[in-house]
Amino acid sequence: MRTFGVTPRTNKGFTLVELIIGIVVLSLSVVMLAVLIFPQAQRSAEPLLQTRAAGLGQALLNEIMSKSFDENSDRSSGIERCSVEAAAPPCTLPANLGDDGEVRSDFNDVDDYRGLTSSSTNLTDVFGADIAARYNGFDYEIQVSYYDPNSGADQANITRYKLITITITTSLGQNFEFSAVRGNF
Repeated sequence: MRTFGVTPRTNKGFTLVELIIGIVVLSLSVVMLAVLIFPQAQRSAEPLLQTRAAGLGQALLNEIMSKSFDENSDRSSGIERCSVEAAAPPCTLPANLGDDGEVRSDFNDVDDYRGLTSSSTNLTDVFGADIAARYNGFDYEIQVSYYDPNSGADQANITRYKLITITITTSLGQNFEFSAVRGNF
């Protein structure tokens, strides 16, 4: 027996409404990934870069702090030091701080490092070994000035302290500042 007008309907695909809903859900998912997840990938490198910046800053501070306070200080026994007193040799004037025409391997006092900069293409350690591959994209700048513990940096007067400030710039453009005070003793 045949029945007319009633035929079983078979599903053979998606309707237009189902396709539009699927596209909207997929686009919202992609937007969520782009806004929330993908930026985290860049920030995941930050702790590594911060650790490397700290290592480079500490290495530079160790190198500088191992040097004599001033060009006119005694390097052999440390008994004689420069001073503003008449009996002692005078300390370097604030306007004359900086290297004395030496190369880095010959730096012998703290203020020789004043104005020393290095970019990622020519980073070297104290022995002149190339460390650019380890610190790819890093730069540094070193500043040295006389320092008064009561008032801060003192560019105009000789004091018993020098402030050493190292600014490390990572490949992401982050600046990290490391400071130390070297006393004249």
